[in-house]
Amino acid sequence: MEVNTQDFIQVLADNIKLYEHLGITVQELSSQRVVFKVSLEKNLNHKGTAFGGSLYATGVLSAYALVLAGLKHHQINTENIVIAKGVIEYHRPIDSDFTIVCEFPDAASEQQFYQELKDKQRVRRDLQVHIFKEGGSDGRSLGASLLGSFVVRT
Repeated sequence: MEVNTQDFIQVLADNIKLYEHLGITVQELSSQRVVFKVSLEKNLNHKGTAFGGSLYATGVLSAYALVLAGLKHHQINTENIVIAKGVIEYHRPIDSDFTIVCEFPDAASEQQFYQELKDKQRVRRDLQVHIFKEGGSDGRSLGASLLGSFVVRT
């Protein structure tokens, strides 16, 4: 079952009140990969760069979105998703709009995640998030990375 992006955005807006204030545009949404484009203007700090708390919040939201999309795709009826631990590394200041990517490394990892949830009614896994600033020689450069340990229960 595929995820309807507009319905999904409404779920985020309804369930995570901070979502509507962060300037997020959903560019890609599937059970395998989520890509957000985020407005710097909505997340500025006093230095004219992205606020660290916004980077953390949008990173966590991307992983939450990945799991939520996967639950829908795998037809598992729960929204019981929490982050148990999150560690973020700030590699360089982000002074432009930024892109957030959260994805399973491969199809087997995704399948294992949801099979464990079905079998045990609980799964805890680390999800990696990459936050890229726009610009640079390749069009973007890694500004921050987040490793979040997520727990899902049915």
